[in-house]
Amino acid sequence: MQNKTFSLTVVSLFASLTSIGAFIKIPLPVVPFTLQILFVFLAGSLLGSKKGMLSQLLYVGIGIIGVPVFASGGGPEYIFRPTFGYLIGFIVAAYVIGFILERTNGDVFKNLLFANFIGLLIVYVVGVSYLYLALNTWVGTPTSFQAVMMMGFAYSIVQDLFLVFFASVLAKRLYAFFAKVRIEHRKVAA
Repeated sequence: MQNKTFSLTVVSLFASLTSIGAFIKIPLPVVPFTLQILFVFLAGSLLGSKKGMLSQLLYVGIGIIGVPVFASGGGPEYIFRPTFGYLIGFIVAAYVIGFILERTNGDVFKNLLFANFIGLLIVYVVGVSYLYLALNTWVGTPTSFQAVMMMGFAYSIVQDLFLVFFASVLAKRLYAFFAKVRIEHRKVAA
């Protein structure tokens, strides 16, 4: 029972942190730069594939039901916003980051850096693809792929690469603590 409580607590914590990250933003054309992705990296790195993914599913689910946790609000209509693909990318990225680290030595800096970089690529592939599709279909704003790459990638890639590095450093420092807490909760649950 206590292990489930701990799991719910850390999943909820990272969903909340991602929500807070949405409001720490630099406005850019179409896609604002936020700190959400920092917490996506940390969720995957520290919670593992399943719990990291669940934290982001919880975050997106809360936003879709109407709680204004996204960078520009919330509600079911948010699915049709051109930037919703980045949120889908958060879910997939958190899972993949955790998956990679579960199969490598997760507290080695180069593994954290690699996993978070792959997570960033996933967020961009899903986000930019969705942005292009949205703008050229239901939004009705025909936009070239080159223009979408500028809006959805070029304006924020440098900052996001910095966040890959920063999240990896932070995860390296926190990894032992999270591992210790997980072990202690397993002993209590047994």
